[in-house]
Amino acid sequence: MRKLYVGILITLMVFVAGCISSGGTTSTTTTTPNLPFTAEDIENAVKSLKSYEYTMKVDSYNGTRLVAQLVTSGVIDFENEMKSTVTISNGTLMGPLYYKTYYYTTPKGYATLTDRNGTIVWEATCYGPNEGPNLTTSILDNVWKVLTLPEVRVEGEGDYYVIYANVTGGTFEVGMENTNVYSTKIEIKLTKDLIPIEVKQTAYYTKGDEKWVDVITIEIKNINSAKVEPPSELVQYLKEQGIDLDELLARC
Repeated sequence: MRKLYVGILITLMVFVAGCISSGGTTSTTTTTPNLPFTAEDIENAVKSLKSYEYTMKVDSYNGTRLVAQLVTSGVIDFENEMKSTVTISNGTLMGPLYYKTYYYTTPKGYATLTDRNGTIVWEATCYGPNEGPNLTTSILDNVWKVLTLPEVRVEGEGDYYVIYANVTGGTFEVGMENTNVYSTKIEIKLTKDLIPIEVKQTAYYTKGDEKWVDVITIEIKNINSAKVEPPSELVQYLKEQGIDLDELLARC
């Protein structure tokens, strides 16, 4: 059985592109193996990015009941080695829970704040010699892997490509537990330069006798023009402690 990584992990492999579009609103469709580009073309397009802003939302349903949600907003600047993210998650399956993290890094150091159900912890650290922020892994890595899925369908819609893929069966691992996936639907929108700008993925799976659905949506914007700023919540919290974030990291 094919092993699939569903939930947040599967978002790292659900981008790809391609098709030949006609003018106007007319669309054309191409299926594998006739895509007019290669996996390497997609990989190189993503590697060429200098900066971008993104939002990722994950909704988890137990049956039809929404029991957990995660939203991450981030800005990444590869050229200046800077990154800022805000992640907020909450769940109701085992009672009301929430988790918030705020992260900001410069080439010389980083600061982070975590709020777990009202318990707040923060830290700031300078990078040591030959160290620095890890920007080699981002939400767009491995997007080319969707090309390995069977029966990928691509439609040209105006100035964009839209890719559709359906996968049946598979498993993914959480600790020592295997979870059975019985269907995954993927829809990706790309520019004609093969840059993904929208993704929607729906995974249907079972845990024990219960049916679950994860709906993942990702939006990319401000490509090559995004500006990294520290999360306002992080700046304000440190300010209340008498700490200036810019001055703190400037000491690194």
